[in-house]
Amino acid sequence: MDRIMNENSLANLRKPKGKKEGYGHRYTIPQEKIDELFSYIADGQTLKAAAKQANICFVTAKKYYKQGDVKRGIKPLQTRLVVFQEKISESMNVLLEEQRMSRIATVRNLINKIENKLLGEYDDEGNLLEGKEGDIGNVSTRDLERLIKLETFLCGTVKTKDTERKMLTADEIGG
Repeated sequence: MDRIMNENSLANLRKPKGKKEGYGHRYTIPQEKIDELFSYIADGQTLKAAAKQANICFVTAKKYYKQGDVKRGIKPLQTRLVVFQEKISESMNVLLEEQRMSRIATVRNLINKIENKLLGEYDDEGNLLEGKEGDIGNVSTRDLERLIKLETFLCGTVKTKDTERKMLTADEIGG
């Protein structure tokens, strides 16, 4: 069985391809579309949903996500996403560190006030000062202890070790 070739087929292949609307050279996706796809993925959408929203075929979106386009110098979106998330994480760490330092300063200030209240504040001659501004109300040594533990935790210098308590028998106590 011989295949009959349409005589216009060869003529159609020789014609230059027309440019498709919204596509680049040889039907490559423009950089703007790839950036749009990346923004949807960075917002937390799945690859399938991001491809649909960016109006890109899922297979093509997956190609750009995994491989990128080496010829055009486009890195894989997966790599770009990791770099993007690392930068966000770094900026969040800076903000958290600033907040932690602010809280440490607040706790240390409270510790000083409680120590002064419990122990009394003295002038240079050793006389007890009374009626200081910024009275913090009724406090106990337990409050001071809790604040000191909080300060230690915020500073991250001491880690607690869980130890098992063993009950002694009467024979062990009697020895």
